[in-house]
Amino acid sequence: MAPSRRPLPRLLGGAAALALAALALLACGKRRSPAPDWVTSAPAGTVMAVSGRAGWVIGQPGFQGLLRNVPFAEQTLDLFLKKARITPHKDSGRVSLYVLSFPKPGADGKEVPEFIIQLGGFKDQAAVNLAVTDAFPTEGSLPINRQELPIHVILDVNQVHIRAVADTEGRVWLGDLKTLTRLDQGFLSPRHPVLKASEWTSPDAPIQGFVQAGALLEGLAGRVPPEMAQSLPKGVESLAWSVAPGDHGLHRFDLALTGSPEAILQVAPWVQRFMAAASAMQGAPGAQPPELLQERNRIGLRCQLSGDQINQALAKVAQPALSLGRKI
Repeated sequence: MAPSRRPLPRLLGGAAALALAALALLACGKRRSPAPDWVTSAPAGTVMAVSGRAGWVIGQPGFQGLLRNVPFAEQTLDLFLKKARITPHKDSGRVSLYVLSFPKPGADGKEVPEFIIQLGGFKDQAAVNLAVTDAFPTEGSLPINRQELPIHVILDVNQVHIRAVADTEGRVWLGDLKTLTRLDQGFLSPRHPVLKASEWTSPDAPIQGFVQAGALLEGLAGRVPPEMAQSLPKGVESLAWSVAPGDHGLHRFDLALTGSPEAILQVAPWVQRFMAAASAMQGAPGAQPPELLQERNRIGLRCQLSGDQINQALAKVAQPALSLGRKI
């Protein structure tokens, strides 16, 4: 955002005018992305993430399966909720799983995916933070954003040291101590392609996810699930999605991708196939017309699909299957 070029009133001197211009630039630089907080606060280096309304997502078999595929993630979340006496079904907070690495193909089992779990947005986040303090002993501190935050011991297994840290924004972070130190490297930049893709999904949807396709396809060659590598052409930078269960067997599905203009043109037919499937359902009760959005570096789809169709789309990018008949 450029400062206004209109002349300032003559009552202002040169110094005052410069001060106002500086304030205007600062205000523009601090403008927040419309992407949801769980995305804007994603740790730098995250390659894939899934987030959901706590009381709904924890009971999802697909989400539980995703946790089990990341060693210690399921155990960490389960132990934390039990010892802190947090009942997710009574709150509207979110649980987010961030995967920061994948093991090499054929690894001997010693290399495990790096993960961080975030709990945030609870009605009484202060009570959640207090529960952490009461349930888990303190062990030193961790520097995050130039502040020393207390570290709480969750679990120790051989070389894995699971800890909890509550930040100044009211979020609670769970993960191996070595992985948690990456929080001090900051979050995704305001102009990150993941944020741009997430802007075209539903921020309040019960379950959401994103994939840093560029990092996966280029930097982790050979470690990417084959169905993902086949679905996304080179040049796609990020993919974001959201699902909101609905009535009459139709559910709101938002999908958005960012990338080079060439990659967007290549991936457009894949997105348009879901557009055609949604259009074929226009006679169903409560069906709404699908909407296709496209820019030079971004393409998105907002539509209603059946649970099976949504799971087919998610499977193509290695995202968990959803049980969409459950009440929220």
